[in-house]
Amino acid sequence: MKNLKQTAALSVLLLMAYWGQAQCTNPTNTLTYDTTVNALGNSMYSFTFPKFNPALGTLTEVKILTKVTLVYNFSLENGESNAVSNYRVRVFRDDEVSSTSLLSPLTNSYQKQYGYYSLAGSDGIPGAGPDYTSQGPLYVMNQQNIAYTVYNTADFMGAGNVMFDYTTSTYSAAQGSINNILDGSAQDAVNFQIVYTYCPQVTLAADIISFSANRLNESAIDIKWITKKEKNNLNYELQKSSDGKFFGSVARFTPASGSQTGSYSYSYPVQPTDNGKTLLFRIKQIEANGTAKYSPVQAVRLTAKTNGQIKIFPNPAKGLTSVLFNNTKRGNWEVSVYSVSGQLLKRYLFNNALTGKINAGNEFEKGVYMIRALNKSTAEESVQQLIIQ
Repeated sequence: MKNLKQTAALSVLLLMAYWGQAQCTNPTNTLTYDTTVNALGNSMYSFTFPKFNPALGTLTEVKILTKVTLVYNFSLENGESNAVSNYRVRVFRDDEVSSTSLLSPLTNSYQKQYGYYSLAGSDGIPGAGPDYTSQGPLYVMNQQNIAYTVYNTADFMGAGNVMFDYTTSTYSAAQGSINNILDGSAQDAVNFQIVYTYCPQVTLAADIISFSANRLNESAIDIKWITKKEKNNLNYELQKSSDGKFFGSVARFTPASGSQTGSYSYSYPVQPTDNGKTLLFRIKQIEANGTAKYSPVQAVRLTAKTNGQIKIFPNPAKGLTSVLFNNTKRGNWEVSVYSVSGQLLKRYLFNNALTGKINAGNEFEKGVYMIRALNKSTAEESVQQLIIQ
């Protein structure tokens, strides 16, 4: 079964790669924006980059790249009366990228172990002696590359900017004895980069002089274009996409015989499945000999109808899992974990947060749990089921 799943996943990726190439009559181009910040290992950054201009071409792929250098220092002191010869220190690093342009936050976890350290029994003198060790600076991550690929590109296209929240968390834990004193400090440098891969635009002939798509109301999008010097025996096809890669036909239009100019309009009825998406429209011009060219893309963002529910991912979970409170609005949240019988097992507090992390695999046994999230400011409440495998 695992091999079948892997084969299916590989097939999907190959299909995506093929589709991106099939749209392009010329090699793909890339457009890159980046920035670098320095902090103390536990921080939140907000990055804003320009959206992709559809006039440049068809956006086929968005890559979000981070390059992380994490320097860690720690001191460890044995609290046991007896010597301990197998102390290890494990340093953990979690990275999370969230944005309204992402279907769900992008996460990455990394860890590295240091040791073994042999420490004598406690001498009662803090910060010195054979029962104490100080280590660092240690390059836990040295220009470590973390890459995410986004194939649903629609929300990255259009005018304006796309904003990302990038959260880092660095912490450590000692093994060998629970009776110890561990102090750590971190410094990091994060380079954040967004790369747009696109097919250069094959523009229409000069007969199309304007093309627009605008939201009329909750149920319709108004699409218009004007032409001049129309050729005989050509057709126009209005196409729509909700992911920026796959365009489907909406309607076809044939110019009036002998017409030199034309004015076209279409009222697109918004479908229930369009809710919360960015819809992309373009005109496909089909010549008499079958040659096809495409107009620049027009993007229309449809507001999502929220249901106030939190999201938990991954679910089922084996280790660390995230609770998504809201994609855009931060809040102070109290998250409670209950057994199916209603017993409160643990409570967490997340301040000024879009998401919260629960180390489900290490803190709870395998089974079914209920997660209750309460917004401390608005009293908004949501309950979801969590399965731990």
